[in-house]
Amino acid sequence: MSGWKDLFREHILARGEMYYYDGAVQDLEKTEHGYHALVKGTDDYEVDIEMEDGQICEMYCTCPYAADRNNCKHMAAVLYEIAEQEEEGSLTEGSGVDQAEDELEEIIENIPETELRSFVKQLAGQDDEIRNTLMTRYAVRIDEKQMCRLKEGVDQIVWEYGDRSGFVDYRNAWDFTREMDSYLEDKADTLMERNCWRQAFELTNYVFKTIGNVDIDDSDGGTTQVANTCYDKWKEILENCTEEVRDEMFKWFTSHLACDYVIDYKEEYMEEFLTHEFRNREMLEKKMAYLDEMIERQTDSTDCGNMWSARYGYENNILKRLEIMDQLGYPEKEIREYHRKHWRFSTVREMEIQEDIERGELDEAVRILKESKELDREYPGLVARYSEQLVSIYEAQADKKAYKEELQYYVLECPQHDLAHIQKLKAVCTETEWGRYREQILQSRNSYSIQYSFMESEGMYERMLQCMQKEQLIFNVDKYENALKKKFPEQVRDIYISYVHKQAERTGDRKRYRELMQYLKKIRRYPGGKEKAAEIAENWRALYSRRSAMMDELQKAGF
Repeated sequence: MSGWKDLFREHILARGEMYYYDGAVQDLEKTEHGYHALVKGTDDYEVDIEMEDGQICEMYCTCPYAADRNNCKHMAAVLYEIAEQEEEGSLTEGSGVDQAEDELEEIIENIPETELRSFVKQLAGQDDEIRNTLMTRYAVRIDEKQMCRLKEGVDQIVWEYGDRSGFVDYRNAWDFTREMDSYLEDKADTLMERNCWRQAFELTNYVFKTIGNVDIDDSDGGTTQVANTCYDKWKEILENCTEEVRDEMFKWFTSHLACDYVIDYKEEYMEEFLTHEFRNREMLEKKMAYLDEMIERQTDSTDCGNMWSARYGYENNILKRLEIMDQLGYPEKEIREYHRKHWRFSTVREMEIQEDIERGELDEAVRILKESKELDREYPGLVARYSEQLVSIYEAQADKKAYKEELQYYVLECPQHDLAHIQKLKAVCTETEWGRYREQILQSRNSYSIQYSFMESEGMYERMLQCMQKEQLIFNVDKYENALKKKFPEQVRDIYISYVHKQAERTGDRKRYRELMQYLKKIRRYPGGKEKAAEIAENWRALYSRRSAMMDELQKAGF
């Protein structure tokens, strides 16, 4: 196997070599037609290399970059691994993880018990990780000394992947967080299987503190994954431990908030756990007081604000406050009074509107919706939602006058994303009225996203063509090509010709050249298009003769 490095762009080859040196190539095996391997990265990708007479004939990878027929870094990493193993003579057909596992199992089954025990003891004396696993799983009790060993295992992972100052760089970050996550899963689960809830909590906290303070280039967000695992372990411990341990957990969380235990954003996991998982009255009342402070800060807005949750995303402050009131058993009367006190907030009014609609009290819902349109006039999205609800209610009430007026408002004043309400307005208008409204719709910025579908529904093809000729957005031409080319074939052809000329000037990669060839083929199908396409191709050969990829794609496309 020679010359394979020439199949890759220089930077792709360099990245593949980095993956190879980092040990990302897993389970490499020789197959009937070549090689198969798994490459570990941000995701896991499968790579197949097909060989013929010692040379590469095809390569496949499941990554997005290779999906566009590119030779990717994962392929390069596998080829580096193949080259090494072929040089060592260690790769034979069918060699793989399953075969190795079967062989290992057979060997272990045949070792005499006394000899096996002696061998395990010897291994544990030589390898701290094996010793740690055995002690965690089989020691009579998990004492302080064993907890120190478990924490040392966490420190060892940091030492292995960090530099002399403890910094974990980008190349090692993903493997570091993956190993830390695996270590926690393994050791904490073993402790929980033995009902050592306090020790499992202590180890989880140590891992959380470690990843919450480690100096790392965490561009891939690996520490967030470990923090999520810590949260899951806390939750599992809380749900299964004794009342005594549960009280200790509560005290730990309350005492470790806002004390720089971890960097700021990781503290959100601790606050989140207190909020969502502990249901005692003391914690709920503290959280409610905190929410009241957040809500009262929104003095000049109808938006009550949101509380960021590392685990659940943004949560509306009012809704969260009302949820806690319900959990604390507040009477309905007090909850209603809270609604009235905070009526300025859109969330409260929307709750009331929904309740009125569900109870069939449509007149009251209409009253609140009209009031809300005025109160929230600075928020177009909210106003549009209120107006759409009013249209629906008026339609249900068969109030034709109010229905038509609100439809007119919604269509002309609110952003349109489809033709549904436009068609409803047309259905209740006279021909003269509709002619006036139609022009207003076409001129409105609120209707920009649906202007072409609207023109098509109205049969306004000439105007559609004029707009496309001005804006030159090719995806719109493609979308409506079938409708336009029957009426204006030469004009549509010329839009495509103008597009390929402009794109050729600024395009510099093979993928875009292939796209241009597709448009040249499209041009050929129009009247006079064969001659036009051939002329364009000749022009490109003269202007861009040094673009080898372009010349190659022209030839492949038959030009």
